[in-house]
Parts: sequence; structure tokens; C-alpha cells
Amino acid sequence: MTVYTPSAVPADGTWPEPIESIWSRVSRDTTRLPGYKRPDLSLADRLFIGAVVNLPAEPRPWGCLTWLAQRLATSRTTLYAIGERTRTSLAARPSGRPAHVLDAAEPAPAEGSVPVIAVTPNRLARTLLTLLMPGGVSGRTIDDCLPVAFDCGRSTGSVSDLLHRAGQRAGEVLEQVNHAPLGAVVLARDELFTGRDPNLLLVEPHSLVITGLYAVTDRDAETWACALLLTQDRQVQIAGLAEDGCIPYAASCRLAQLDAAIQKDVWHPLTDVRQVITDLEREALREMMAAEKLEKRLNKRWTEAEFEQWVAVTQHADSLLTQSAQLREGYADLWEAVEVVDRRNGEIRDRAINHWWLTETLAGLRQLAHPRLQKLVERLDALAPEWLTFLDGLAQPLAAWHARLADHFPDRQWAAFFQARVARLWRLEHALRNGHQNFQAAAVTARQWVAEFVVDDPGAHRLAEDLLTLLERTVRTSCAAEVINSVLRPYLNGRRESTDPLSRQLFLNLFALWFNLHKFDRGPRQGKSPYELAGIDVGTDDWLTLVGFPPD
Repeated sequence: MTVYTPSAVPADGTWPEPIESIWSRVSRDTTRLPGYKRPDLSLADRLFIGAVVNLPAEPRPWGCLTWLAQRLATSRTTLYAIGERTRTSLAARPSGRPAHVLDAAEPAPAEGSVPVIAVTPNRLARTLLTLLMPGGVSGRTIDDCLPVAFDCGRSTGSVSDLLHRAGQRAGEVLEQVNHAPLGAVVLARDELFTGRDPNLLLVEPHSLVITGLYAVTDRDAETWACALLLTQDRQVQIAGLAEDGCIPYAASCRLAQLDAAIQKDVWHPLTDVRQVITDLEREALREMMAAEKLEKRLNKRWTEAEFEQWVAVTQHADSLLTQSAQLREGYADLWEAVEVVDRRNGEIRDRAINHWWLTETLAGLRQLAHPRLQKLVERLDALAPEWLTFLDGLAQPLAAWHARLADHFPDRQWAAFFQARVARLWRLEHALRNGHQNFQAAAVTARQWVAEFVVDDPGAHRLAEDLLTLLERTVRTSCAAEVINSVLRPYLNGRRESTDPLSRQLFLNLFALWFNLHKFDRGPRQGKSPYELAGIDVGTDDWLTLVGFPPD
């Protein structure tokens, strides 16, 4: 088709191309759809977009999507999104009967031949629990869903009783789960509040198995010590803890007599450093704006007092900018001081090197005079001794891997080169997963280097995989607990009636059992549940069966 500019559109309304002639009729529909992000696009517009986008690429006239985007004042991305939505909504559902035209020779189904599923109490209970998780449906919405689905309802008390019984059964199942297949693990721990009441969480970072989730009324050291002891009673061997800077954490380990390596989270403090940089720059901008106003006043009427004020404001702004620039450099150095692998040469960091880097960086930041910076550096000094614990945990398994490497590569230079190439590949892929797409080309090159090393060499291939796994299992943050909290928070917000500790604990039991058995939809864990990844067998992958409601 011909792509017309607005000035070239025929004034008489004649449209020589079929697509344009259809558009001339569709454009007369001016109805608005308020439920969409683009309410100005009518239903006819959307159907027309779906038809054009879903045309086969070869017969589709060149430039028609660009023309359509110009005519509708929208982007090509929006056109493709509407076309995808149209195609998926009209396609046959895999779980349902495909849409087709009834053949004239095909007899119509006899009345009563369609199977009718009986609404048994067991099916009703499974539906209610599925609406709860993963549906996330609140109690009042459940009252609306049941009459639509089954032409029957349940009272709020009946639903609450079902949830409490299921939660009690889920707690019994969790108590019987043997977590020994996890081995000695580093657990991430954190707290999530329901109102003012905390919920204590312990999770294994690699498989994301929730090993402990407790509803309590306080979060002091004694309560956390009890949570650690209860978790160990479930055959969880705690070799270390990844945690933030919460004050009661250290005392809780002493009270529980737990000799575990403590890894202080590195992400949260460094995020605070980045926030301080932003605050300093904003403060400097305000000072610069004030100095500009004083300059305008000095141009009209010059006084000694105002000039001295302008000098003071200008010097303060310059000082803030200088300190923010120095803090920005220190921020980059702090991240390098807590890295596992050097991105430039693939060297696996040594604790002595990282400790020297961290100490020198903090000493430089300590010279900055801003009160906010002084307070920040004091906090970083308090956390620094336990920032590099991950390197201690890496030392022993890395030494065993080095022994295998020396057997396979007797030449030390080749062995060191192989290790650096594999470690640098992990570092670049780790950066890509964190959103640093500027390392894409370097990651491709690093992947090619490793592929050349392991081709036709099964032993080198196993060594590379083992090193990648070893580096991946190094725990530096408590972000795994933050991930679980982000999933749990919407469910807790939808259960406003779980106010007392008992009902809240029963709900947390249901959540922990469901989460540990649910299969991940995407990512490196796709298609497997946390229990599967950890090698824990509970007899079934259906959490509803475990709480006493098997399929009919």
C-alpha cells in the first residue's frame, strides 16, 4: 500500500487501497473505552489493529504499520501489544474445547451427554484454598466467586474454619519435612510486618525453600533465638546467616548458642550510600539556586553583607559538589571491595585484598566533613567486619576445586588462565542478570572463550560447571528473604482478619507449604519447585493433598 503523509491524504475521502478504505469506515466509530490505557481507541479501532498486525508478514503491505501508528497517534509497540492481545483472546484455549464450526455431517451432542462435575465438599474446599493461593482472593471476594462458579456459597465463618483447619494441617506437614538434603546452608533472614506485628522469615537463598516462617508479637533477641532453635529442630543445618544490620541479630545467635558465620548484607548499606549522593547533589543544587538569586540582587544593589553571603553560599555549594563527587568514587570502590570476581581480569578475590580495599575506601570517606557522611561512615564501619564473610566460606571449596584443576591442567599458567576465563564469564553474566546490558558484548566474547576451552574435553567442562556453581552459591546479601517478603506481602494485605498471632501463624503455614511446592514460571528455576531444587521429597507436589483435600 501507499503510505500517505497527512498533507497527501485525498481531500475527497477516496481511499484507493483496501486497508485504507476499511479504515475510512472504522474511523467513524468514536465510542470511548474507559477501561483501557488508551480510551480514545474504540472497539472498532482495536479490532482493526488486531486484523492488520496479525496479517502474514509477506502479504502485508510494506509500511502499513507505520501509517497506522501515525493515523492513530500511537507507537508501534502499542500496535503489537493490541495485536498480540487480539490473537491470544481469539485462539483456542489449551485447557478448554477448541472453537470450531460444527460440521453439517457432525451430529449435535445429545442433551445430557455433556459430563457434569459434582460439587462435592472436597472440590469446594480445593477451590477455596486455590482462590486463596495462588489466587490471592480476600474473604469477601470469595463470597462473590463461589455463587458464580458453583451456584452455592459459604458463610464467612465456614471459610475461616476451613482455612484454620488447613493451616493447622500445613503446620503439621512442615514440622515433619526433613530438610537434611539441604546440607549445611547459609540462611537469609528478615522480618515482614503485619501492622506492628513482625513475621520472622528464614529462607535458603539458592532453592528459595522457606525453612521457617513465624508469626510473633515482637522481634527481640529472645524471639529470634527461639526461631533459630525451631528451625534447627527441622533438621536444618545452619552454617551461616545472611542478614541486614538489625541490632538483635547478634544477641539472638548467642542466646541460641549458634556458632554460624554472619554475612552482613552489602546491598542495603550501599543503596543508602547512593541515596546520600543524591541528597548531597540536591542540597548543592538548592545552594546554587540561592547563589543565583543573590547574584541578581547584587547586580541591582551591591552591599558588603550580601556579597559575603553570596561567597558563603557559593563556597558551600562547591563543597557539597566536591564531597558528592568523592562519595561517588567511594561508592564505586565499595562495590569493588565486596565483589567475588574482578570483572576486568577474572581474578577471584582474596580476603586480604578486599579487606585492604574496603579499609582504604572507608578511610578516605572518613575525611569528608558533611554530618550526613560522617554518620553514614560510622554505620559502614560497624558493618564492615562482617561484609567479607562470604570469602571465608568460598576458600575451602575453592581449594578443593583447585586440586582437581591442577590434576587436569598440570601447566599452572593454563590452569590460571582457564580459571580466570570461567570466573570472568560468571561475573559478566551476573552483571547481565542485574540489568547491566552494556556488558552484553563482553559476555558473548567470554562465553566463546570458555566454549573453546571445554570443546571435546569433558573434564574441563565439568570443572567449568563446578566453578560456575561454586561462585553462584556464594551468598553476599539477604535479598532472597526480600524476594519472599515481596511475594508474601500482598497475601497478608488481603487477609485483614489475621490479626491475632494464632490465625496469622495458620495462614503463614499455608503460605510456606504452598510456596515450597509451587513451580516457578520463569527464570533459572523454571518448571521446578523449591522442594524439588533442594531434593526434598514430601510424597506429592500437590499441597492441597498434603492438607487433606486430594483430587476427587
